Amino acid sequence: MIRAVVKEAMKIRNIKQIELAEIIGITKSTMSLFLNGKTKLGQEKIEAMLEYLHIDLVIK
Repeated sequence: MIRAVVKEAMKIRNIKQIELAEIIGITKSTMSLFLNGKTKLGQEKIEAMLEYLHIDLVIK
């Protein structure tokens, strides 16, 4: 679910994978793997990504 939200936010804000990867301190390759569901990222990286994309995570 987070992957889909991140992809949509990237599309809306016209942010490329390489840009987001550089901001959160991972490689473009790792970002691609994450967005395609082939790897996981740590909590710190996820939080940085959500913050940069202005996404609020709400747990119900």
